[in-house]
Amino acid sequence: MEKFKFGPTEAEKRAPYIPSYMDLTNGPEPCVVCGDAATGYHYRCMTCEGCKGFFRRTIQKNLSYYCKWNEECIIDKTTRNQCQQCRYKKCIIVGMAPDLVLNENQRKAKRRLIKENRDKRSREEMLRQTGLLLTNRLTDGEEGLINAIVIAHRETSYLYRRRSSSSSGDEGGEPETKKQRSCTKEELESLTWQNLAGIMTPSIVKVVEFAKRVPGFIELHGEDQVLLLKSCCMEIMCLRIAQKYDPENEKLILGNGVRVDKSELNNGVLNELVEPIFDFAVGLSRLELTDTEMALLAAVLLIAGDRPGLKNPRSVEQLQDTLLSAFQHFINETRPKTPVHWAKILMKITDLRTISARHAERIMTIKLDRPQEIPQIFLEMFDDCNTSM
Repeated sequence: MEKFKFGPTEAEKRAPYIPSYMDLTNGPEPCVVCGDAATGYHYRCMTCEGCKGFFRRTIQKNLSYYCKWNEECIIDKTTRNQCQQCRYKKCIIVGMAPDLVLNENQRKAKRRLIKENRDKRSREEMLRQTGLLLTNRLTDGEEGLINAIVIAHRETSYLYRRRSSSSSGDEGGEPETKKQRSCTKEELESLTWQNLAGIMTPSIVKVVEFAKRVPGFIELHGEDQVLLLKSCCMEIMCLRIAQKYDPENEKLILGNGVRVDKSELNNGVLNELVEPIFDFAVGLSRLELTDTEMALLAAVLLIAGDRPGLKNPRSVEQLQDTLLSAFQHFINETRPKTPVHWAKILMKITDLRTISARHAERIMTIKLDRPQEIPQIFLEMFDDCNTSM
């Protein structure tokens, strides 16, 4: 039995409606007056722009015409300008409505209405954009949070800087610096895990001081404070070492002020820890982060709600959300022309976690083979601390 089709198919229902005069599949619709390509419905009929304008002028100016050929002229797109009387007569015959043509006062009123509607839409769009901008602006509370973190970062960092105009920081003051020196070949060759522990211990103490001064940290659960510190300590130290990277001379400045060149990393201990930081530092230097951005990045590394084993992860997540919101608003205000900058900063968190995980794996491996070589401070830093991504 033949199936009859009732109503449109699903595909036809989803297809957008296209007026017949806009559907050019079979060519444009003809003007009902002259046969030229129509542009739409004008004064109730499908006409071209020429016939529309002719009809409008005739009505608005109350024009009268005379035909020399007994009003029997054929009107098409080649003859329509030869006899105005017959053209107007055909406009009326096909159904064009004189009452739809606006007089001067009506046209002014229409233009005024169009302008008012356009202005209204413009104001609404401006309000919408302003609303978005306001939501992306720093609040007073966020500014206070950022200032506290910047001060904490600056006062708990050994900022060994290369001598350049860009090293003064973005807070307007010159941070305290310490004397730098290049590491001798003998020092590099004799470097052991115990030596590294002595170099890193002051840096670890500084990270702990920084954490305690980050607003909201000391209000977290006590065990969560310890877990967060153990999880992020190596990450923040790597960040601070990378912050002091000298791209001109391709040197890293360690916590004791020693300058290390990548080509000098022949010592196994130093190479295992420092080489990944070199690669990270090169990429970080290209972002040209300000001291404020560095400080906020360190705080984000500290306050991470996804660390496994947290007793009260919700509290950490709430503090993290507050911090990330302030950080993003700061980027929106200070770098409005580089929207991808925020995403690039967040990607550095993943890089630092990868480096920390590699360090943890290496230390745990040595602990199994030669436990006497690993200082207690390294064991405490990575013990029971899941550094997986």
